Amino acid sequence: MEESMDLILRTLEALGIKGYEGKAYLTLLRIGEETAPKLASKAGIPLPRVYDVLENLCRKGLIEIKAGRPRKYRALPPSTALTRYIRSYIEQIMSLNNRLVEELEKLYKTSETHEPYLWVSHSMDASVERTIEWIKQMTIDGYASLNLNILSQILTTLTNKLSKETSIPFSITLIEYPNEEIIKKIEGIRNIRLLYQSTGFIKAFEQDFKRAVIFGKGYALFTTEPELLVLLNDTYYFGYWRNVEVIKDFEVRSGDKYFAKHQWLVMPIIDRALKENYTVFVNVVGKWVKTGKPAEVEAFAKGIYRSPDDRTRTIIVETGDGEELSIGGLGASVEDVEAHYIIVEIVG
Repeated sequence: MEESMDLILRTLEALGIKGYEGKAYLTLLRIGEETAPKLASKAGIPLPRVYDVLENLCRKGLIEIKAGRPRKYRALPPSTALTRYIRSYIEQIMSLNNRLVEELEKLYKTSETHEPYLWVSHSMDASVERTIEWIKQMTIDGYASLNLNILSQILTTLTNKLSKETSIPFSITLIEYPNEEIIKKIEGIRNIRLLYQSTGFIKAFEQDFKRAVIFGKGYALFTTEPELLVLLNDTYYFGYWRNVEVIKDFEVRSGDKYFAKHQWLVMPIIDRALKENYTVFVNVVGKWVKTGKPAEVEAFAKGIYRSPDDRTRTIIVETGDGEELSIGGLGASVEDVEAHYIIVEIVG
């Protein structure tokens, strides 16, 4: 009982009913109406302080005064009085928050801030909120390997984003099998590919080959470091994208246009479009593998080549003059072109 009362007092204090106010309020709830001196004795409040305490509780609408001599005080029903007080308290806090944020934003914008290459957060709520902000800022493509808990927290923002900006291809690999609710939310969003990796354990999110977060136990590691982004890209491609169960694939139709920095991310789009007898036009910006010089190729996709050991998957294209070229991803060594940016257009 004592532990319960301590918890209630701490909760009341968090709501602005502090110190002796909480003690007086709980005592009146328990014993009913009482005079100020007797209440001070029963609640353990110094007599010189009790009148100020009761006046504050009256001002907050939690107790009322019974006229007469001697004057008595009694608590109002918590279901109405406390609820009304909390609503008013929250409104005041939000008003203060808005004014404070406005002033602090002025200070923040006047300082030179640069996103660090690597930083750690020990607040999972804050980490998920930052990930949601990254989703809103996504413009090209992305991928994630997640458990159901994290996915459920970001899914509404992600599906809203991708349903509006259909040129962004996004791949999700779950390390837990999705329930019907998850699948239902993703169905109909053509630019999401949903996969399942039964032996997966890495929980990560990457946006535009620009930023990434890796979720650990009780912490999240954020990075913009290019080498770490490449390492995460390779880990996802080899371990969480190839040879996994496809629950929902990309859907294609005439007029679709996709942008990508991850060459492998548009391969299933190209493959499916060609199998459905669409013409696929690609614009590739990158570099020639042999010379290292900048390359820009406009061509028609002819197919997806897989090496015998399936370690290499390559986009095969044909230029307008009939030249056949192979398009690899970042770090390509055997292909003709290393793609840094790809535009895919599907035509009838």
